[in-house]
Amino acid sequence: MRNLTDEDHKQIYRIVCEVAGRNGVEGVELSGDADNPFSYFLEIPLAVDEQIAVKTCNELFHALGLLPEGKNLALGELGDYCNIVPPEGNWCYLAVFNHPIVLEQKETDPESRFILRNWREWDDDEEAFEMQELIDGIKEGRLKSKTPDGYLVLKGEFYDEIDSGKKTVEYRDFTEYNLKRTIGIKTIRFNRGYVKNAPQMKWEVEKVVLLDADDNECDPFNVPEGFWPTAIAIHLGKRMG
Repeated sequence: MRNLTDEDHKQIYRIVCEVAGRNGVEGVELSGDADNPFSYFLEIPLAVDEQIAVKTCNELFHALGLLPEGKNLALGELGDYCNIVPPEGNWCYLAVFNHPIVLEQKETDPESRFILRNWREWDDDEEAFEMQELIDGIKEGRLKSKTPDGYLVLKGEFYDEIDSGKKTVEYRDFTEYNLKRTIGIKTIRFNRGYVKNAPQMKWEVEKVVLLDADDNECDPFNVPEGFWPTAIAIHLGKRMG
């Protein structure tokens, strides 16, 4: 992998300015990571609406080619080459991302330790501990929706598939943020994108289950020993509006 040049850094700055300007986001600050020459931090002030901040981060990641088409990250969700860090304990929203030249990276390249793919680099024990913390949080009632009425924003194509009846299950990654929005809900309201006055629809929730990497499912309140969830599946029942 080649070293970054001044023009490479200017490319990131131009795209950040373009995306932030398009979303009306002011006061952003872009900086590099002293320990990772291919990584950047984008600070978005807390004064910015959460949905706009998340939308801005995802548009940036897509503009850089770091997210596949149709994939958006939720607040707190980790992608292969990018991440949106919640403001808990921070004074801003934080987008962490790589320069797109990392997409040329091969696993055998000596610089591979610098890329963000699997960048948390947990060992097996630590990863198991973190996952068990989430499972225990569900059992103890700490990680669940505060209301039986859920709400999610969907990209247009996925909204339309549910609207037409072609899609009956909505999936979310197994994260603390998503658990707090899905576990225990009885109904779900979907919004078509982040635009003002976007179409909405409401559905009964038949069940919410956890899935592992092999698509085996389990009740979130009764996770068997050795079951390691990777996703949350929201099964839809009858349409309510």
